Amino acid sequence: MTGGEAHIFSIYDMPYKYSTLLQNCHVSQRGGIEKIPGYIKMNAASCGVNLTTGFEFKKTDGTRLILPSGGGKIFKLDEGAGTLTAIKESLDASAKVSFAATNNLCIMVNGVDTPMKYDGTTVSSLGGSPPATAFKAHVHKGRVWLLGRTNKMLATHSSLNNPEEYTGGTSGYIDFKYILKKGDELLDVATYVDLLVFYFRDHIVIYSGTTPSGTGADFQIVQVVEGCGIKETGAIRGYASDAAFIHDAGVKSLKQVVTTGALTIGEISEAIAPTIRSEIIANTGNVYAMAHYPSKSWIMCLINNKVWIYSYFWKAWGRMVGADVHGLFDTTQKEVFLCGSNYLYKYGAGYDFAGNDIDLIWESPHIAFNRRRGRTGYPKIGEVLMNPSLDTTINYYSKYDYEPVQPQYYGSFTSPSSYLFDDVTDVNAIDPFDYVAANTSKRFPLFGGGKTMQLVFYNNSQVGPIEINDLLVLAELGGY
Repeated sequence: MTGGEAHIFSIYDMPYKYSTLLQNCHVSQRGGIEKIPGYIKMNAASCGVNLTTGFEFKKTDGTRLILPSGGGKIFKLDEGAGTLTAIKESLDASAKVSFAATNNLCIMVNGVDTPMKYDGTTVSSLGGSPPATAFKAHVHKGRVWLLGRTNKMLATHSSLNNPEEYTGGTSGYIDFKYILKKGDELLDVATYVDLLVFYFRDHIVIYSGTTPSGTGADFQIVQVVEGCGIKETGAIRGYASDAAFIHDAGVKSLKQVVTTGALTIGEISEAIAPTIRSEIIANTGNVYAMAHYPSKSWIMCLINNKVWIYSYFWKAWGRMVGADVHGLFDTTQKEVFLCGSNYLYKYGAGYDFAGNDIDLIWESPHIAFNRRRGRTGYPKIGEVLMNPSLDTTINYYSKYDYEPVQPQYYGSFTSPSSYLFDDVTDVNAIDPFDYVAANTSKRFPLFGGGKTMQLVFYNNSQVGPIEINDLLVLAELGGY
């Protein structure tokens, strides 16, 4: 079960470790199929806008502020009270806010309004003559880098440890019209290990060094990659010693690009390439965002209103649908926040979408009853081995001989349950041979027949965890 969702194989020869669909489920750390976690609301009352971006602003005294934004407003979250308070209003309603932090200041830009700073108390204009149309802010080795809309080939940086000096001092800029062979549009900038990486629509430029200009300048180009770039601002996220980014054809590994210089090697999204490419093409100009969720070894890729989940532990994909998400971001405390309609959500809590059911679907590959696919099989009994959980109904149906639509049999069973240790009041009273406490399997009837079979499991509930660790089918072989 460890292959994840795949779309590059014909249904006639898909390796059995893959699935044709993992909706709101994923490959667990144990190699089974597990329901994804849900999320909870962080603000009790509606904030009145669609949130699109957010940021964790950490100060040197350890104070942290969660700052979501959207609809022309920037908010501050009071986690204890469950409230969002606007710290800035009347901004351009359609422009997304980019954040960066240095020297106990949070730099905030959106490409339209005057660049801003926030010290935890007051929002004011950023000094030092920053680019007026800056839409992206990033801090690298003590300098703030700003990308602007006016000149799409220019990256401006502040003086060292001075986020309010962009002319004079040790400030400066890189003009990429002298570096790239042809014109392009600079969309993002990020740190990769010890390098500074500039992402264009059709180029990636990687620099090493500490001082970009002036006396003692040591910036050097490590690599210029042509023919591959980023789809949109925010479509990149680093993890461990790598970084994943969304480009025109899918999701790419920066480490693989840097190491091999080849664009056709190391495509992270190879297994789901046809589907994710159609999603990217269909949603050109819409929402893109990425976040790292280390507790599950996930990179979460938002493309429009669908979150594609990549497990770098298993190199497997799944998808999250039905969630209220217009943006997402992670924090240094290894959390993921989802930006929704009127609400900010914290991901990883419970097994519902803020009180709404999660619609789980797992479609197995089409499995032949013998290696030559020539014998007809007649399934009698199926058995799933599951981690015990709260009682919930697992529905299933079977299809035969690559039938795309019409199932032959519907059924359901109740997930196995066991004692919750926290609920035990007298440990000495537990019977170690009690089958209820050790029950981890469920059997269910199967009917019909064919040369191949596909099983589909689905569950619509607010119950979890649900995890299927093995699937066994008893069938009789018949004629050809």
